[in-house]
Amino acid sequence: MKTIAEWCTRVRRALRGGYVRLLEDEVARSRDEVAHARAEVARECEEVARERAEIERLRVENRALLNSVLGTAGVPPIETPPMHPASVPAVRRRSWPQIATQREIEVAREARAAERARRV
Repeated sequence: MKTIAEWCTRVRRALRGGYVRLLEDEVARSRDEVAHARAEVARECEEVARERAEIERLRVENRALLNSVLGTAGVPPIETPPMHPASVPAVRRRSWPQIATQREIEVAREARAAERARRV
């Protein structure tokens, strides 16, 4: 059956003019080029995904190294969200002495405000 289909295709091509055959060949080449371009785009997309994963891995590693160095220096670690760094600012974790100092400052402000209210 395949040979009959090939034979019909050859007969049809032979009965057509030369210009039509040239156009058909050009269309076939264009289809091949489009298929090749699509395959290349798919490969590029996969490569971009691999590179992004590598970048994220390196960011996590750098963050861990930075927090390690900060911990050695006695500074509380920096906590950064896994989102894009330009969209969300880094959040800094506080140490317990810093939290205690902040609470003392708040209590002192409240005491001053209460004393001013009593004077008035």
